[in-house]
Amino acid sequence: LSAIPAERARGRRAALSFATIAVVLGLPLWWKTTETYRAALPYADIDGLSQQPVQLVVPMAVVFAPGSVPGDLPRPLPFRDVQEMEISVNLRTSVTSRYEMRYRSTTAQEEAALAAATAREADAALYPLQDTTLGSLTMYVVPETSSLLPQGINVYVGKHRSALLRAGGGLAALQARLREVTQLMSFTATSIAAALSDRVPDGQLGPDARRNLKSSLGYEITFSLLNPDPKSHTVDWDIEGAVNRFVKPVLDKLSLVANFSVDSQILYYAVLGVTPRYDKESSSFLLSAHSLPHVINPVEARLGEHCA
Repeated sequence: LSAIPAERARGRRAALSFATIAVVLGLPLWWKTTETYRAALPYADIDGLSQQPVQLVVPMAVVFAPGSVPGDLPRPLPFRDVQEMEISVNLRTSVTSRYEMRYRSTTAQEEAALAAATAREADAALYPLQDTTLGSLTMYVVPETSSLLPQGINVYVGKHRSALLRAGGGLAALQARLREVTQLMSFTATSIAAALSDRVPDGQLGPDARRNLKSSLGYEITFSLLNPDPKSHTVDWDIEGAVNRFVKPVLDKLSLVANFSVDSQILYYAVLGVTPRYDKESSSFLLSAHSLPHVINPVEARLGEHCA
């Protein structure tokens, strides 16, 4: 009988030991293995990003044709020069635009291209010879007596980030013209400030500035041809040719920042929902921009299906 209280006491101590082990070891282990992992964010480094200097670099080549080199050029060709301009976005942030200018003479191939009959033909011939660096500009300076530019026209802006400039007036006049054309083809202080003013915070980040951004860099563009009555209408379109001619050049420029896929589809028995108006000048039926939502809503469930 005397052993029964001892057995009970030993049982209580054992139960208490197991409970202690479960609380001391089991509870932290359970908490650690079931918690949601959250990586530590470098808040100080993120806040310091707003203090980092922002610099826009534009590689620029100034190419002189024979007879167009100003007499007061400071150094013999070729040489390099750098021009910088600070643009204030707000009280805390400024942007430095840096033009890395390279002055040189034309090559034999460029001289042959500049011998074209018109500025448009010269621009097309010079395109394969230009610098392909991202954001680069090329300015071709032609003699004052050149027939490439019509009388009274001093600048021709091409299609491929290049321009033809008529020489004359010395280096100061040429630099002023270069500055004007460069800002027209690249960016101005006003355009940079306007583009960044609502994206660069003055102080603390507000709720709108903390919105989540999509991580996907892929976009799908679908062209749809609606045929509400295939029994009465036989329709066809050269969508591949139109995409290659009008859409692909734009997407090639944007391919540096996102991936685009283009497809097309023909939807039968799809009612427009609105009545197009007839345009006499183009001899076609057109829809105004404010009517497009009324077209998309009835066929929204079928957009993106059966792509061809």
